Amino acid sequence: MRKSLFALSLLLLTGVAKAGQDVVITANRVQVPAEAVTEDYAVVTGKEIRKYGLTSIADVLKYVAGVHISSNGGPGQTTSLFMLGLPSKHILVMVNGAPVYDPTTPSGTTNFEWLDLSNIDRIEVIKGPQGALYGSDAIAGVINIITKKPARSHFRFSSEAGKYLTFKERVEGAQVLKDGFLSFTFTNFKTAGFSATNSKSHFYEPDNDGFRYKTGWFSWGYRPAGWLKLSGNLKVKGGSVDFDATPYTNAKTSYNNFFTDLKADATLTDRLGLSLTASHNREDRETPWGLYRGIVRYFSLQPVYYLTDSTFVTGGVNYRQEKARFSNSASAHLKSAFLELHTSLYGMTATAAVRRDLHSRFGGKTTYKISAGYLFKPTGTKLRAQYGTGFRAPSLYELYGNEELKAETSEGWSAGIDQKIPYLNGKVSITYFKNHVWNLIDMPWWQGVYTYKNYNRAITEGAEVKARVNLLENLALFGNYTHLRAKDYNPTTGSWERLARRPKFSYTVGLDGKLRKFSASVWALHYSDREDGNGKTLGGFTTLNCYLSYRLRNGLELYARGVNLTDKKYELAYGYNTMGRALFVGATYTFR
Repeated sequence: MRKSLFALSLLLLTGVAKAGQDVVITANRVQVPAEAVTEDYAVVTGKEIRKYGLTSIADVLKYVAGVHISSNGGPGQTTSLFMLGLPSKHILVMVNGAPVYDPTTPSGTTNFEWLDLSNIDRIEVIKGPQGALYGSDAIAGVINIITKKPARSHFRFSSEAGKYLTFKERVEGAQVLKDGFLSFTFTNFKTAGFSATNSKSHFYEPDNDGFRYKTGWFSWGYRPAGWLKLSGNLKVKGGSVDFDATPYTNAKTSYNNFFTDLKADATLTDRLGLSLTASHNREDRETPWGLYRGIVRYFSLQPVYYLTDSTFVTGGVNYRQEKARFSNSASAHLKSAFLELHTSLYGMTATAAVRRDLHSRFGGKTTYKISAGYLFKPTGTKLRAQYGTGFRAPSLYELYGNEELKAETSEGWSAGIDQKIPYLNGKVSITYFKNHVWNLIDMPWWQGVYTYKNYNRAITEGAEVKARVNLLENLALFGNYTHLRAKDYNPTTGSWERLARRPKFSYTVGLDGKLRKFSASVWALHYSDREDGNGKTLGGFTTLNCYLSYRLRNGLELYARGVNLTDKKYELAYGYNTMGRALFVGATYTFR
């Protein structure tokens, strides 16, 4: 029995789960049942992405409780995320457990506008400080994008067209072999777009700002022996986006991305397993200001040992190297070792982890995490709580301006309750969270020149409520609500100030249903008023969206998605436009 359970767990970070089992990988770096996860988390599956017609990573994440979006215009424009009120630089983004970000950006953040959904099985979002398991950048949480592992052979073609001269074609195929699989995806997207800025912006140009890209993604898996599984990905992406920037007219950024990873998962004994991950991510941006090239290389060796069927010890070593080429060339590396203990017994689950990171530029940092939960099965009630610390190493861009910078540090905690609603086949969750961040790196006006300094601190706290219930057999009601207080201390003025572009409250509410071959979803997203950080206020807004599909018997599916159906005019950043009312229609044909 232990061997079969262990074989399931030793899939580790590969993202494959047996049918009917809800599992989460990212919370523990080892695959565990969802009911044993004690962190605040969300999982968005590929099926849900298709069901709601979501077309970008920002589209997906803005409907996750506790996550907010800011964007400098339409598709392809610079996009920022806030998780639990903390910015993009405090969110670690990974693909199959390997970090993907651009070291040439000022804060060393992920280029969210260039992430696409062409080969995604699911996205796991773990909220709260995860430094003990993942090291630098995981102050607000972790987003892990897990790629597809096909269960059967198929070939699929889809095409879509809509407003703003938008066209998208995708071809994908998979061949399941006796001891593995091969799959590929090719996506071609282009849109004429709309003006990224409006007349309130200093950068305003009335022309349309288009966006186009091509992505090729190849995945493979092979089991040369019963105890060993190999898998990997190769992604190549290229494209360009127009944007508005003074003094340049018709400014454009060209983008190229090359990503590859290799994973080996081995079952050494009935109790001991080993996982190896290696990855390489390169991102090139050709801008009016020159060429920016960022490279991140990552290596992880992680053993796991099962003391009992529900208790394991894991840990290992990680190595992360980053290189940046901008006006100068710079590099740094991070060596890490961590240890984690996880146990589940009589409905009680507990996790403890500790990590030591050694950064080549500023020294060492120790982080830790503890979490616990209790599941009372007769009522379907789970109580959970977590406490952890985190840090963020200064980016290469920041260090280029000030070699004396220290790491940003944090602590955070959350407590919550999950309640199943059996008679509606539903669930409701409530979570309270609070985070403190010290030594924030910012660029104040300092002695007559701009330079990066550790001079600030911030507090974010709030509550989330999320729920989903089945009103009828094929009709579900879903939604979430986030109440947030996010502020930082300005030492220049000696006062606490509201952090920009974070709504005090936000919510999503919607319905999805199915009737024979027809499926439909409709949902609304609301943000309250927000400060923009420049003395301006962004007004509150509500958008209404829908997705309709009809599946024919011969493998053909027709669909339509509507965005901002009420044509609401709103801004996610002051002076930048957002999409008005738009309709997109498409078709997908699947050969099996």
